[in-house]
Amino acid sequence: MREQLMSAIGIIILFFILYCVIPNYWARNHSRAVVRTGDSKSSYIALTFDDGPNPEYTPKLLDILKEHGVKATFFVVGKNAKQYPHILRRIHSEGHLVGCHSYSHRHAWLLSPMSTIRDLKQVYKILEDELKQLPGWYRPPWGMFNLLTLLAAKKMGLKTAYWSIEAQDWESKTTPQHIYNTVISRAKGGSIIVLHDSGGATGAPARTLEALPSIISALKQKGYKFVTLEKMKGDGQ
Repeated sequence: MREQLMSAIGIIILFFILYCVIPNYWARNHSRAVVRTGDSKSSYIALTFDDGPNPEYTPKLLDILKEHGVKATFFVVGKNAKQYPHILRRIHSEGHLVGCHSYSHRHAWLLSPMSTIRDLKQVYKILEDELKQLPGWYRPPWGMFNLLTLLAAKKMGLKTAYWSIEAQDWESKTTPQHIYNTVISRAKGGSIIVLHDSGGATGAPARTLEALPSIISALKQKGYKFVTLEKMKGDGQ
């Protein structure tokens, strides 16, 4: 009985490594199918926002971007997009790129192969129906991958994005100053910055919004231009 138990545990561990650990490491660090950065010789920087749309924070974020003349990329959660389609349409109508960020925001390691495909198809269909065009980009929740993540995205014609700068803006202890310092100290040509307009700790998106105008102004003063991922990909990626 003990040998059978140990054998079962061994099979589970092996499956976990093959389905979760190895694909995740490969996708994050080595796969050419994942866009992690743009051309370092360019002046382009991509602001990306995950987890919205959110009725409290996303409209305020859009106001900031509009005021500063900045285009960004929004990776939206399907269930949020379904609940707030008017905000989704506003994002699109103001010239921002809209990408898939799963339907339910479940961790890739908790999704079976079929659930991975179904979850992506759900958010894809919502964006297609609401925006009257096919989505072109995908970012998995938490930037985590399983064995099927990239295969599902490729089958649906989606380019997969990661990031090069994360400011931990979703954490409860993160301050606007920390967000600002992290982004400014690490930013360079081709940087892909991930921030959040929904989710995280209570009030976290408000701190992101507080830091954002200063971030935009400082990077513009350094000569950087803010573009969508589609524009950045055309600049050498």
